[in-house]
Amino acid sequence: MKNLEDIIKKIDKHINEKDKIREKALRSSRDIIIGCRKAIQLLHRELIEEAKSHIKQASAKLTRLYDLTREYPDLFHAGFVGNAAQELAEAHCLYNIIRGKKLPDPDDIQTTYSSYLMGLCDVVGELRREALDFILEGEASKANNYLIYMDKIYDAIMSLDYPSALIPIKRKQDLVRSLIEKTRGELAIASCEQRIEDRTHEFCGLLDKVNVEKKVKKKEAMDIDIDKVW
Repeated sequence: MKNLEDIIKKIDKHINEKDKIREKALRSSRDIIIGCRKAIQLLHRELIEEAKSHIKQASAKLTRLYDLTREYPDLFHAGFVGNAAQELAEAHCLYNIIRGKKLPDPDDIQTTYSSYLMGLCDVVGELRREALDFILEGEASKANNYLIYMDKIYDAIMSLDYPSALIPIKRKQDLVRSLIEKTRGELAIASCEQRIEDRTHEFCGLLDKVNVEKKVKKKEAMDIDIDKVW
């Protein structure tokens, strides 16, 4: 029992150091999430370069966060670290899709595979927002392009069937399907409304043409010289 005090001191020192790292990691995780959400907002506003800057900063912070927690596996695999990586993956994917580029590789952006998949699921919600914006602007074809992206992501993630304990993707798969169904329904309604509006304009154009012809004929009738007729 003579060494009990030394053992307790050593454990206390280790836990104290770990607690300090945990606090730093939590702050870093929050900063990454905030930065990525700002980037996503900027992307929706078409401020591409500003969004790119936020994504770049968040990426550098995630690398430091990994380095900070790597010696403590329970912190490295904690939810807050995974959430930060997930937000970064979402921002990266949305940036590339909007820019018409290939999706980023998880190894290139240094996120874990599970975080990347979760972020990929979340980007479907942002694509829906883009689609709805185009629907409101009357750009059904552009909205449909984003629906196609959503479908491709859904088909890809549905090819994965793993226990939730390994990767909790089942709930997100259900959510993605729901978002796609809603978007497809809204796009179908918008397309029908657009066709009705087009046909209405076409019909109004025909009525205008008929009315003009009637006025011309009426004028011609009024211009007839009665004396010549008789």
